[in-house]
Amino acid sequence: MYSARVLDHFEHPRNMGSLPDANGVGMVGDPACGDVLRLELKIVADPDGTERIAEVRAKVFGCVSAIAAT
Repeated sequence: MYSARVLDHFEHPRNMGSLPDANGVGMVGDPACGDVLRLELKIVADPDGTERIAEVRAKVFGCVSAIAAT
C-alpha cells in the first residue's frame, strides 16, 4: 500500500525528538484522524543579519503517512 520510500521514512524517522534551546515551537492536531505534530525550531541570525533555521526537531503521533511526512 505504501511505497518503499514512505516505509523507510516511517521505520527510520529523521529529525525526531526535542530541542531544549528551541526558540520557535508550533503544535497542530487533527481531531478527525487523531494526528498531532509538535515542531521545534532553532532560528539563528547570520553575521549579515539574515535569520535561518539552524536545527529542527519534531514529535508526531499519527498514522504511517503522517510520521513519514514529518
